[in-house]
Amino acid sequence: DVNQSLIDDGLVEKEKIGGSNYFWSFPAKKDRIMQIKHEQTLSSIETLKTKITEAEARLADAKRGREDEDGDRAKKLARIAELAKERKAAEEELAAHKENDPQAIADLEKELQLVIQAANRWTDNIFTCKSYLTKKKGMGNKEAYRILGVTSAFDYPEDKIPK
Repeated sequence: DVNQSLIDDGLVEKEKIGGSNYFWSFPAKKDRIMQIKHEQTLSSIETLKTKITEAEARLADAKRGREDEDGDRAKKLARIAELAKERKAAEEELAAHKENDPQAIADLEKELQLVIQAANRWTDNIFTCKSYLTKKKGMGNKEAYRILGVTSAFDYPEDKIPK
């Protein structure tokens, strides 16, 4: 167990030769590993320093166009906020008037015609079923209406839709 934990930590090497297991450790190996880590840390520090200088340069470039030389920056930002509010109000007004859009009304009328046609088909089917029940099965009108689940006042929907 002790040897296995040392192997897992990389402090001891293991090799199976024949039927035996051989363990060894070189004192300079740990020093070399630490030296490699140190070099990697130094190189990462250097790359981070270059990234920091690049970021600072980009920040300076970005700030260059934002100097407030004549004091208008605050006024301009206020104007932008005001225009954003006006735009939002205009969009809300547009949304409120969208229901009166001629194209939307035309689309609704097309949909209404399709729905009326479908309702007329279903009404035709119900009247066909009523006719079948009364003529072929010999039922009375009231009994046929009861079976179909409609009243005697059942009629085509286009008579009730205003134009």
